[in-house]
Amino acid sequence: MKYIKFIWALSLFIFLGYSLLAYIYFPDSGVMVIGATKDASAMVMSKSDFFYTSMGILLFINIALAGLGASVLHLPQQLIVVPNKSKWLETKETQQQLLEGVKGWTKGLATLINGLLLATLGMIYRAQGHDIEAPKVEYSPMVFSILIVGWFLAYFFIMKAPKATED
Repeated sequence: MKYIKFIWALSLFIFLGYSLLAYIYFPDSGVMVIGATKDASAMVMSKSDFFYTSMGILLFINIALAGLGASVLHLPQQLIVVPNKSKWLETKETQQQLLEGVKGWTKGLATLINGLLLATLGMIYRAQGHDIEAPKVEYSPMVFSILIVGWFLAYFFIMKAPKATED
């Protein structure tokens, strides 16, 4: 989890860059976010509303997860969900290990969610008729969703017990 902060920051910059690129190429008439069905009409947003909404969602999720990871030790003990909680909260050293582990895990989760948002943005961009030659991204949200579920399961393996220290 040493490099997760770098990968997380990189995912933020990639999303920002792709959002700006999409903003430039989206039509002024609007962005079709949800296609029309037999029961409902298509949902169309202006390109500036779409850009600011997507950036707001990205920032909200990332700030919330980063804040949760950094404040885990300030939560009441009943709200801390970690295997072997008593061992994690025994000493200051194990509490610091818990803090670092949870911060890394939440940044990893934020990175995967950023990937999911990026794949969704790619699908919307492609649905507008742009860059037909680009690789297809239809299955990317499903792949990122599976990775997110796997990341939730990995939490219990990553946080199983604090590392023993030599006294």
